[in-house]
Amino acid sequence: MAERQSIAPRRDYIDILKGLGILLVVFGHYMEQYRLGSHWIGATFITIYWFHMALFCMCSGLVAHFSLRKLLAQQLWLYLLGQAIMFAFRGIVLQEDFAAFGGIAAALLLPWRHMWYLYALLFWHLTLPLLTFLRDKLRLPGAILGLAIAVGISLWAGTIDWPFTLVRVFAFYPFYAFGVLFRPQIDALDRAAARFWAVRLVPAVLLLLGYGIRFWQMLQSEGSLGLSAPIFNDVVYGEGYTMSDRAVFLLVGIVTSTALVAAVGGCRIFAALGKRTLAIYLLHFPILTFLIELGFYEPAREQPLPVMVAWVVLEATGCLCILNSEPVNRAFNWLANLWYRPLKKQR
Repeated sequence: MAERQSIAPRRDYIDILKGLGILLVVFGHYMEQYRLGSHWIGATFITIYWFHMALFCMCSGLVAHFSLRKLLAQQLWLYLLGQAIMFAFRGIVLQEDFAAFGGIAAALLLPWRHMWYLYALLFWHLTLPLLTFLRDKLRLPGAILGLAIAVGISLWAGTIDWPFTLVRVFAFYPFYAFGVLFRPQIDALDRAAARFWAVRLVPAVLLLLGYGIRFWQMLQSEGSLGLSAPIFNDVVYGEGYTMSDRAVFLLVGIVTSTALVAAVGGCRIFAALGKRTLAIYLLHFPILTFLIELGFYEPAREQPLPVMVAWVVLEATGCLCILNSEPVNRAFNWLANLWYRPLKKQR
């Protein structure tokens, strides 16, 4: 009973932000095949990758509550379930040689592509007692201290070539920590934005202006927009990627995510999608990979920009419609809570 009382009521703005986040995740992945062939698509792709995972990680921090039972019976179970689905997909559809990727054990336990996020959440959840202590006991100074530590860990982690695909666990940790540590301030910002129109309008205008200028600069650039390290921020420091690049990435992600709380926190059009992110996140990438394997991207690859854009929108929207359906989400929610809900009832 104590655990139920400690959980705050559902905050609508988080569903809205999650809905926007999963929309950007899907469209970002589905346009990647064309990003090197079009400056417009390449610039759009880079813009999405500046902040979309920062927003997603922050939302996870905003709703995080420490529970060892939930960690084991829901989060760990969900990760292993997802990995099993990905393993079957890779073996049956992609016909991968698992020996080339470290063997069957590595293929089952280490995250495949987008599964890194569920993998990272397992590690991040273990830090919740410390983060909530800093937030609740030391208030704002503790939150600032905690964020400084998280940023320091992320910046330091880039000096090491991490095994077991831990690179993003460390690199993206500040966004999750920010959501946990500054939950009271972010909730207050949402309440203020709901009361005063200027609190919504000013961040929205600044976001459009800032991102619009940077987008235009990328379009005018004659160089390649294909350098992956500064886009994905998941490599060790070295050629073409420095600590300052990661510092800017962290700053842009935190500032943008905070501004989006005010700017779009009332856009309920995203809320329904935000409540159904599980199946969409888990299955959109296998569907994408399957489409690539079947050659679905080839017909539009050499076509004019409008054709490529229409093709991406068609495939991404189709995927979202399927995975956002009631039967798919009911099945996945049942699977995700297969062990957690019975244990919760027994308690």
